[in-house]
Amino acid sequence: MKAAIYDQFGPPDVLQYREIPDPEAGTGEVIVKVHAVTVNRVLNCAVRAGEQTRRNVKPPHVGGVDPAGVVVSVGEDVESPAIGTRVACLSRIPCLDCGSCEAGNFEDCENSVMLGVGCYGGDAEFVKVPASVAVQIPDTINFAEAAAVLRHGPTAHNLLFDTGDLKADETILVMGAAGGLGLAGIQVAKAAGARVICAAGASERVAVGIEYGADFGVDYTAEDLTEAVMRYTEGQGVNLVFENISNPLTWPKALACLQKFGRLVTAGSHGGGKVELDCGILYHRNLRIFGATGNTDANVEDTLLLAEEGKLRAKIEKIYPLSGAAEAHRHIEAGVPLGKIVLDPTLG
Repeated sequence: MKAAIYDQFGPPDVLQYREIPDPEAGTGEVIVKVHAVTVNRVLNCAVRAGEQTRRNVKPPHVGGVDPAGVVVSVGEDVESPAIGTRVACLSRIPCLDCGSCEAGNFEDCENSVMLGVGCYGGDAEFVKVPASVAVQIPDTINFAEAAAVLRHGPTAHNLLFDTGDLKADETILVMGAAGGLGLAGIQVAKAAGARVICAAGASERVAVGIEYGADFGVDYTAEDLTEAVMRYTEGQGVNLVFENISNPLTWPKALACLQKFGRLVTAGSHGGGKVELDCGILYHRNLRIFGATGNTDANVEDTLLLAEEGKLRAKIEKIYPLSGAAEAHRHIEAGVPLGKIVLDPTLG
């Protein structure tokens, strides 16, 4: 099969479109013919550049954390999904060998790795995954949309409800409005009945957040974020901040938007990761700050339900053939796309 593979870390040009051995399904595994896989700034570009050393990636390596496609082969002991099923692949890959996996408790696997990081991923014509992470997708959702929605939707659900305890009548501030996770957060919160304020670093990115359901938007490069939010909420502030940037300039401003007993949840640090914390605000307002990763089967089911109902959509900016993987990486590194960048191996 053809794959976008790199033998050493470096710039996008280290990506090679070449033949590698086809994967074979073992016990409990399936082979998926990939129709779409997203390109992410950290999990693809930064890993390929060698900037994510803590993830312990060792070239040669094939990235791609969220492929979607069609099951073409199944291993022993696989009852579902069947050959021909349209699926999206979840990124957390259980080992299938530990006690938890043998008992069918794949979420509790302590040896799990991330698809496309800890093992070869979906930047290829075919990908091998445990059957438990190949989730059937509705016929109404195309493969590119499925890859993007299943990448961010379950995480958004986990952050908003399991971690952030969002209620229907609350007000939430979503940072990174046009990013994949931010856009999912906006839609999931709106579907739950929350009032949503979105924020981003450019007017066109704020406009994307409004297009996808936010009630109000703030371009924090054009006006003070805290002042704008307080003005809109008539001085009340927000109940929850969905902050997945960790930019040292915007993070304190977002924190200051919280009202008493407010919460801040985060699962990202691509904006730098080291921020200033105003402990005066923290303790006087009785705030809670949570960092969380991952999701549950229930988060996945809720995501698929919203997507099928048309309440959770992905914004796709451009689809490249797999042979254009290096160009797709350059596209992301050249700026901040207004949507997901996707590879489609069926295009060559």
